[in-house]
Amino acid sequence: MMAYFFQLPWMLPLLLVAGGAVTTVRYRKHAIVQEKKPLRVEWANFILWLGILLGAALLGHYTRWLPVRLFENFYRNGSLVFGGGQVLAPLLYAEFVEFKGYLTGPEFLSGLGLVQAMPGPNFSIAAYIGALAMRPEGGPGMQVVGALVGTAGIFLPGTFLIFFVIRFWDRLRQYRVVQASLEGINAVSAGLVYAATFLLYHPLPDKYLALPFQWGPVHTLPVNPLLVGTTFLLLLWEKMPSVAIVATALLAGALIG
Repeated sequence: MMAYFFQLPWMLPLLLVAGGAVTTVRYRKHAIVQEKKPLRVEWANFILWLGILLGAALLGHYTRWLPVRLFENFYRNGSLVFGGGQVLAPLLYAEFVEFKGYLTGPEFLSGLGLVQAMPGPNFSIAAYIGALAMRPEGGPGMQVVGALVGTAGIFLPGTFLIFFVIRFWDRLRQYRVVQASLEGINAVSAGLVYAATFLLYHPLPDKYLALPFQWGPVHTLPVNPLLVGTTFLLLLWEKMPSVAIVATALLAGALIG
């Protein structure tokens, strides 16, 4: 509910911290580690992540060069990937479609559906959005630049943070409080994925509480919920390859169009 009604960048990490804090009270149910190794944190990768984030934001602000601003946008959003890449979908839609207008709603949804048939959908959707965002800047060469910038921006923060945490993660998990907090973090992560699904169907609440009701980007045709339900059941029961479903949808859209 909080992720639905308050769609803000800082809300995702705040919910994860709150979820972990709630379940820390259960720490006594976890086994005590008798011989704990000393916890040593190496801050180099964290400082590198933060330095690039601040540097890209300042450079983009003062130069107003679109590739730099795109890199900062994707780098910032890539730092918020908690609970699965699908959590990013409504954030990317709000920033690049509604706020900045780099692409239209149908273009965004077409790309979001297409990348589900590809490995690394987060990287693919970033490249797709980056390429379309660079259309006003010139020909295909600039769109390639946009795709590369989008991919680099979405990929780098997770890499830096993973190599920051992985160096001391095993030692950190020795503590019962940390083990207990992971239960709440996992529960919140699952909730964020569900929230992302609803946000693509329903309006952003902070806008529509004051305006006449409108549907979210997915609800463009009455048949859409039926198609979503059908494809979900096919994936669940028939184990149909996602590539085949996406290809069928593309063909059907071309025929109807």
